[in-house]
Amino acid sequence: MTTLDRETLLERLRGIEWDDFEVKEAAGGVPKSAYATVSAMANTAGGWLVFGAREVDGAFEVVGVADPDQLQNDFLGACRSPEKFSHPLDVHAHWHTFGGAVVLAFFVPPAGRFERPIQVREGKSWQTYVRVGAGDYKCNPRETARFLRDADSETFDAGVAGSFRVASLHDDSLSWLRNRVRVQDPSVDLAGLSNDAWLERFGLIRDGKLTRAALLLCGNSAAVIGVNASPRVDFQLINTLSNDPVPVQRWSDREVCDGNLIQALRVLLERFDRLVPNPFSLEADGFTRRAHGPHFSILREALVNLLVHQDHGDLRIARILWYKDRVIFDNPGDSLVSLQEMLRGGASTSRNPIIQRMFRLCRLSEQAGLGVVTMNERWEELEGARPIVVDDPAMKVFRVEFVWATPQTTEQATEQVTEQATEQVTPQVTPQATPQVTPQVTPQVMKVVLALGESAFLRAELMNAMGLKDRKHFVSGYLQPALEAGFVAMTLPDKPRSSRQRYRLTDAGRRLLAALRQAPQ
Repeated sequence: MTTLDRETLLERLRGIEWDDFEVKEAAGGVPKSAYATVSAMANTAGGWLVFGAREVDGAFEVVGVADPDQLQNDFLGACRSPEKFSHPLDVHAHWHTFGGAVVLAFFVPPAGRFERPIQVREGKSWQTYVRVGAGDYKCNPRETARFLRDADSETFDAGVAGSFRVASLHDDSLSWLRNRVRVQDPSVDLAGLSNDAWLERFGLIRDGKLTRAALLLCGNSAAVIGVNASPRVDFQLINTLSNDPVPVQRWSDREVCDGNLIQALRVLLERFDRLVPNPFSLEADGFTRRAHGPHFSILREALVNLLVHQDHGDLRIARILWYKDRVIFDNPGDSLVSLQEMLRGGASTSRNPIIQRMFRLCRLSEQAGLGVVTMNERWEELEGARPIVVDDPAMKVFRVEFVWATPQTTEQATEQVTEQATEQVTPQVTPQATPQVTPQVTPQVMKVVLALGESAFLRAELMNAMGLKDRKHFVSGYLQPALEAGFVAMTLPDKPRSSRQRYRLTDAGRRLLAALRQAPQ
């Protein structure tokens, strides 16, 4: 939304600040903190920065600005100054008058992939900010490096890591990849090529050295660690509903894939084969039973997307959480195009185009990349609702949740996965046997749950009940963690910024409340 009319502005001022809306009084000119907000919004999803209002008792009051012309000129000039920002920003200004008081509303557009990170000069140093909830958070060097990798004209998988040679590849993984490409595309005869020539043919060798794509796809243990020491995927089979209370042992079975991508793919597809429902049906010949159910190709495409599009330079680990009621693919690395454009079916941009091309040549999907749009449509046909897609450019994560209309039973599948070991499991893919202990609920979340009880409070009412005055601290330290943990929900989830928004306990929150009330004081 690049325009903000008077009525919409008033509605937003009756609500709360959030990731795309920040209010500052600006009584003495442009506040210094405004420039951190500009950096944060530009590095996240854009938003509105409003001058001329202040917070009084949990609500915003219009006070106006003293010299709107000078304030606007100073602010817009700084936003385009190379002395203040690492890249000039095309910020748009809107004026609104309320009883003679002038309020300035500035729209900060999200920066493009090759412009990020938008850094702001603070004293003698340059700082990067991102927008999380209603706050501006300074990035540490590792977080800033994620932006820089995405902005590099050379993609991460095209680069060379160390001096690894073909001998550093895992023989079985390379043979599997070669066989898959050759068999699926018989019109191209590549069988007679040496491994060096074959790898060079597909851009996996550059200037006589293996690219990161080759090492990630087929590298042996040492080669993969040379690119990224973290495992590729953490798969957890969780024998509960996603909103059930978190047990001490969170998962009933687990696979940490710390080998190459081909090894991870083969092991996880073996798991999917056992876990995905496969009702009896026949192939077109009328005699042969179908090998997989209709959900399998969708979840396989989601797995391939997880392996292809993650930020392989990031030490965070991609996760697959397989609950009874949903399957969650949680990926380090946000989308390089906006979520709106992606859901419209616009042109996609790959973080690792060489890896993506090799998976497409393997024809692992029914077509060359179903894409999020087609996966959404097909899942909706099968389960009655589209997957939940979350793209978070601030935390640089991408998540897709495939929700089952009827919760699946995982006990039998757990036994099958545990008992039926296959030859495809390699030493680089290690089942974990040690239970994962989940941290306890934070004291701040407990306080929110106890304060809400059986009631539904406005934000200001909940703050008052808890005896808190600092709105930003309350939102980031208390309310947001309680919402993310699933103990608290909005009464108007489709209108998160409504002035009539109230907060109530979920079923999980009520169970926690009962436990807290029974606990010894």
